[in-house]
Order: sequence, then structure tokens, then C-alpha cells
Amino acid sequence: MIVIYLLMAVLGSAATIFALQNREPVEIWFLSWSVRGMPLALVILLSLLLGVVFASLSGLVKILKLKYRVRQLETQVSQLIAAQTPSSPPVAPRAPQGPSLPA
Repeated sequence: MIVIYLLMAVLGSAATIFALQNREPVEIWFLSWSVRGMPLALVILLSLLLGVVFASLSGLVKILKLKYRVRQLETQVSQLIAAQTPSSPPVAPRAPQGPSLPA
């Protein structure tokens, strides 16, 4: 876990240095939408942020699907257990027999 925190610190430091070195304004075009005067570092960092958000959302959807499937299977197992009829009365477990000690 500490390795992840160190990696995050290194990446955060690199992003800060990148942002400080790339402050020149650029013009961004997307379809009919345009933005002028936005710093290059901000454009790239916002793109990175959007990528992280979309990747996290796709992971969240997968986790939610798996949790739903687990609930379905747990319900199915409990229904199968409830439907079972014991063919013979349950047998109590026997205590282990060890060697007898002389008194």
C-alpha cells in the first residue's frame, strides 16, 4: 500500500512540475465547440481527470453487477437449503475417543 502512496506522490509532483512549465494559452476545438486562452497543462490534466473518472465509473459498474450476482446466488442457495428435506434425523457428532488413562 505504501508503494501506491509513493507512486501517487511522484505522479502528483510530476503533474505539478508539468503544469508550471506549460502555462502557454492554447486554442481547443471539438466539433463546433471551441475554447481560447486555456493553458496547455490545464487541458492535459483535465483530460487525465476525465479518463480517471470514466475508468472508475466502468469499474464501479462491474462491482455493482458482481454484487447483484452474489445476492442472486445467495438467494438461490438459501432457497435450495430450504427446499431440502432431511431423509434421516441429524446425527449428533461423537466426541473423539482417546486412550484411557489409569486412575
